[in-house]
Amino acid sequence: MTQTNTPEDSRKVLVELEEFVRREPGSGEAWGRLGCAYNYFEAYDLACAALEKAVQLAPREAMYWHGLGRARLDLGRPQEALAPARQAVELEPRRPQARLLLGRVLNRLDNVPLAIVHLQEAVRLDPKWTTPLVDLAWAYSTLRDYAAAGACFEEALRLEPDQLDLWRELGGCLLEQQKPARAVPPLETAVFLQPEDGVAWGLLGCAYQQTGRTAEAAPAFARGIDLGCRAGWLWVWAGAAAAALGDREGLERARRELRERDPERAQELEDLLRRQAAGGRDAEAMTGT
Repeated sequence: MTQTNTPEDSRKVLVELEEFVRREPGSGEAWGRLGCAYNYFEAYDLACAALEKAVQLAPREAMYWHGLGRARLDLGRPQEALAPARQAVELEPRRPQARLLLGRVLNRLDNVPLAIVHLQEAVRLDPKWTTPLVDLAWAYSTLRDYAAAGACFEEALRLEPDQLDLWRELGGCLLEQQKPARAVPPLETAVFLQPEDGVAWGLLGCAYQQTGRTAEAAPAFARGIDLGCRAGWLWVWAGAAAAALGDREGLERARRELRERDPERAQELEDLLRRQAAGGRDAEAMTGT
């Protein structure tokens, strides 16, 4: 697809392709190029109509099947996207873009194990393309295979270290694996690169708290809260940090927030406080246990 620089350029491209269709209404290429252009400009309803015509007229063109699957998926219709995505893979099994699309469709349909098969193949076909690596990481995370997910995030960052969100995701995977010390460096990188990311600050607070760096954890939690992160896991660990530092007000706020926002995690905080007290920390006076 030719890159366009202005709205006028974009409209000119579409006018030319629409004229191509009017001149050659029986041409699969005309309908296919128009449909792919509509996809490019995120006009997915129009893309579906054009590409449905294209695959009727040129059923051996994998690109048109791929475009149709993409348009349907982007319209939130993964079940309807499945057949064209499969057809694109059947016609061009060694095309990584086709494998990626099919993996995404299957993932949206909750067939995560089969999605992983196609995403792995996309990575194998183009190991330097980070997009399928990141999709594969998310699929592994869905299955709670955080070691595999973390390995994918690490490889994606090795290839493209400027993918800022991935530093946070790598740190989160390491925390899920009970490796808080290893989580600290990527999470510190995350908040350095994106200082307004409240979730990254919250995760960094967890990593500090779990490695005994409570004095550093508390301000990290406070920063995450100030930036709008109100997740239950943050309040659990922020409450534990407050207890360890003798901050009664902070502990009571965490308890209140959990009761109101995430009552299922309220007990998680109390259990954590008991473990801290048993470990000889300052939480005993704060909890009354």
